Amino acid sequence: MVWIEELFDDELEQATDVACRVIPDVAAALDSLIPALMSGGDQTALRRYVHFVDAAAQTLMALPSREPAQLPPAVVICELLHQDVVELPWVAPTQDGRGIITVVVDRLRGFAAGIPQQCVRAPLDVDEHRFMWFLKSMASVELERRSSEPLRRAMDILDLSSADVAGLMGVRRQAVDKWLLAGPPVDRAKKIGTVAEIADILQYRLRDGMPPVVARRSAEVYGDRSMLDLIEADEEEWLLRSVRASFDYSQVA
Repeated sequence: MVWIEELFDDELEQATDVACRVIPDVAAALDSLIPALMSGGDQTALRRYVHFVDAAAQTLMALPSREPAQLPPAVVICELLHQDVVELPWVAPTQDGRGIITVVVDRLRGFAAGIPQQCVRAPLDVDEHRFMWFLKSMASVELERRSSEPLRRAMDILDLSSADVAGLMGVRRQAVDKWLLAGPPVDRAKKIGTVAEIADILQYRLRDGMPPVVARRSAEVYGDRSMLDLIEADEEEWLLRSVRASFDYSQVA
C-alpha cells in the first residue's frame, strides 16, 4: 500500500518516483502528449492534457493517509492544482510526462503539506509565440470545461455512466466522452441543462444516496415509467415542471 505521506517524506525526485508508480498510465499518456502540446496548434492535445493532469491530482489525493485530519480536503487541493494547469509545462524540469508529474507532486506537496515548492522558474528559451498560443488555447479549453459542468453534475448526482447518458441522449458513448472533455454541442445543451436542474432539485430535497434510486423508480404519475424513461423520451421539460411542483410546499394548503 502506498500512503500519501510518502509523497511528503522524501525529496521531490523520490516522491515523483512514487507518484509515477501509482499512476504509470497517466505519466505515459502525458509523455505522448508533450510533443504536440509544446509544438502548438493541437487543441485536442490540450484537452487531453488537462484531463490527465486532473486525473493525476485526483488519484494522488485519493491515496490513504496515516493522518487524514492533518490534510486539507482533497477537493480543495485538486481545484488548486487545476488552477495551476496552465503553468505546469513551463516550469517542469523536463519536457516529458515525468516532468509534468514532478510539478504536480511539487504543487501537491506545497498545498497539502506546506513544503516549499521547487518548480517555479520558467526556462530562458521559452518560445513566446507558442507560449501565447498556449495561454489563449487554454482559456478556450477552460471555457469548454465549464460548459460540460452541468453534464458532469447530473452524472454524479444520478450515478450515470457515459453509456447511460448516451442512451438518454440518443448518441454513442464516445460522443458523451467527447462532451465531457470539450463540452456538449449547442443543440444538446438545453436538454443537458434541464436534466442537471432536475438532478440538483433531487439532491437538495432527498437524502444522500436517494436521487439515483428515485430517478430509476417507476411511478404511476409518470405512466409507470421512471424519470430516466421520461428523459430518454425527450419529456424532460414536463418532468422538470413535475419535480418542481412536487417539492413546492408553498402550494400545500
